[in-house]
Amino acid sequence: MTDNIRTSSSDEALVRERRDQFIKCAAKVFYEKGYPGATIRELAQACGMAQGTIYHYLGSKEDILHLICVSRSRGVKGLRELLHDLGNVSCTEAVCRCMEKHFQGADSVAQDNIFFNREISNFSRDDRRVLLESQIDIRKFFEQLIIEGVQAGEFKVDSPALVAHNIMMMGHDWGLRRWFSGTCLL
Repeated sequence: MTDNIRTSSSDEALVRERRDQFIKCAAKVFYEKGYPGATIRELAQACGMAQGTIYHYLGSKEDILHLICVSRSRGVKGLRELLHDLGNVSCTEAVCRCMEKHFQGADSVAQDNIFFNREISNFSRDDRRVLLESQIDIRKFFEQLIIEGVQAGEFKVDSPALVAHNIMMMGHDWGLRRWFSGTCLL
């Protein structure tokens, strides 16, 4: 996914290291100024580098946006790892624990989700597809758990896909609207 990004360096390990640094530094600038408002000069300053250094490892500002998108779209990897670690538990327990992890994950990347929602029009078609596929993977993961729960007689659900979609969206919504819960509960 990132192989098509131009670089002038032949040191793959250094390219990965620098790009990871660009992702961390540039994300902060993009979050603050928005993608269109951020300049390569500002991104370079945030990374503590010269502009030329960025162009040595990347072709453009769009490449940085692409790297952020790909790095933040982890899909269901953490959920699958949790499910594996849980071992042989009931479907109800698996859904509850995976929902908890999904909500915690959504909370930890809330700033990314706000940024992605705000700047989605600036993403390439392929990057929008990466983000959508990540969400589809999460929905399919929960759908499969719910189907297994229905088959085990633990759940009575007419539409596992709809329930799974709602679980996925509640997690994302929590990340986007968590500020709301504090003001409404006062």
